[in-house]
Amino acid sequence: MLIIGGMGIGGPINFTCGLIEALKTCDFIYAEKYTNPEDLLTISEIEKITRKKVQLLNRKEIEDESGSVLLEKAINFNVAFLVFGDPFIFTTHISLRKKAQELGIKTKVFHGISVFSLAPSCSGLDPYRFGPPVTLVFPDEKYGYFPETPYTLVQENLNRDLHTLVLMDVKAEEGRFMNFSDAFNIMEELENKIGGGIFIPGRKIILLAALGSEKEIVKWVEFGQKLDGLEYPLPRSMIIPASLKFYEI
Repeated sequence: MLIIGGMGIGGPINFTCGLIEALKTCDFIYAEKYTNPEDLLTISEIEKITRKKVQLLNRKEIEDESGSVLLEKAINFNVAFLVFGDPFIFTTHISLRKKAQELGIKTKVFHGISVFSLAPSCSGLDPYRFGPPVTLVFPDEKYGYFPETPYTLVQENLNRDLHTLVLMDVKAEEGRFMNFSDAFNIMEELENKIGGGIFIPGRKIILLAALGSEKEIVKWVEFGQKLDGLEYPLPRSMIIPASLKFYEI
């Protein structure tokens, strides 16, 4: 059997009881280390609870190698694969489950808290007033890679008076984790390039960091405002709010 479990975000206190009980029955436990690589406390807590070693896997082992290290063992053993957040929201592992089913491996999914639900809850915004989310990625000057999708999607959402959740790029294998200064610089470049009046001085932005944990930060700033220089904890994201209704915030 292959168990795909969402660890949620915010640390071990946000695990579901069902996932914890399922892990105790597993022969092997694996966890990804590419979504929130700084949160090793969560991994160590799992080892304490289950009294079993958790083996960490990188993105290549799951995406490029189709999770073969998991599937080969899951044919004969109970194997768990843990991911931060919810397994099938944003960090997509649907193909892993599909591959397991094709091999005749029974699968079970335990869902976890996702930034998709925490962002509206922690910010005080109406979840029904969010448009499609988008990820702001690091440009690659060498290959001329500078996607404009984040700009156009935020623009479309604002035209519909909808808020936008903006996820921020994480390249764990390269040791690169986008901070808010990086994000603001990329947004400024996009504005200079497209000129649609979206990322302009005075635009309200909500900074989100370590949601659901004791280190949680929710902070309203304006685009163009000098940031305070703090090292905001992972995971980080932002909200570009539309107009606010009387019941929001």
